[in-house]
Amino acid sequence: MSNSVDQQVIEFTAAYTGVSVGEISNSTTLDSLGIVTKPDLYEYLTELEDSFELIFEPSDADGIVTVGNAAAMIQKKLGSNAS
Repeated sequence: MSNSVDQQVIEFTAAYTGVSVGEISNSTTLDSLGIVTKPDLYEYLTELEDSFELIFEPSDADGIVTVGNAAAMIQKKLGSNAS
């Protein structure tokens, strides 16, 4: 996984949640950041994917529990969108 994507997701998550970048890593759980309910997760992922100019689909939320899971999903979508 690209460190650049990891860092961008961490920075986005910090801005989104108001938590310091230094307190977030790939292993940080989203519920520890206040992203607890399914609607919370959908909103977070929608805005995260928008920041990468990707389109959110509800199935994207499957298995997303940590910041690293979100970064891996973004990396996968970026890879599948490459021409």
